[in-house]
Amino acid sequence: MKGAAKTLFFLSILIASAAHAKIFMCKDASGRTLTSDRPIPECADRAVREYGNNGVLKRDIAAPLTAEQRRQKQVQEDRKKAELAAAEEQKKSDRALSARYRSEEDIATARKRDSDIVSEHIAQQKKSLAIADKDWKDAHAAVEAQKKKGAVPAGLQYKHDRSEKSVRELKIRLSESELELAQVHAKYDLIMQRFREITKTASAR
Repeated sequence: MKGAAKTLFFLSILIASAAHAKIFMCKDASGRTLTSDRPIPECADRAVREYGNNGVLKRDIAAPLTAEQRRQKQVQEDRKKAELAAAEEQKKSDRALSARYRSEEDIATARKRDSDIVSEHIAQQKKSLAIADKDWKDAHAAVEAQKKKGAVPAGLQYKHDRSEKSVRELKIRLSESELELAQVHAKYDLIMQRFREITKTASAR
């Protein structure tokens, strides 16, 4: 009851102050209710209510954000901007995908074309590796045989080392090509998945 009476008292003051266009009311840090016909310095960091000269509430003015609240708000705004940018980028990507591939058969054809190129490289590399591996084994056997007789000739050792290096390099290239082939298939798996999602969404409209 005391609180209600206090509020009525201040509202009566507001109504009596009809000559003023605005009346501000707030509670300071100690809980005291303050009123003024201009912004109240003691409530600079507090929530404020603004009344008209007829005592009717015009608006509630929220308390200024704290440093942490401002930081969180900025984080939320940045996240929203990033999400909107990502959504727009996805739309562009979907339009490009739909323009390039008209059907799942188009995607399958593109997959085969790109994977065949890499598969051909892999086949050639395997042949080269088989030849290089045979050369290395022959050179290695020759070196081991020569060691039983004495010192290994420089030319034979050079041939052994060169063939060994060739095998090592060809294995690396083959591994890279096999990884590239896997990436090609992964790429078209994603394209096919997204194409089906776009098609399903379009059909549902």
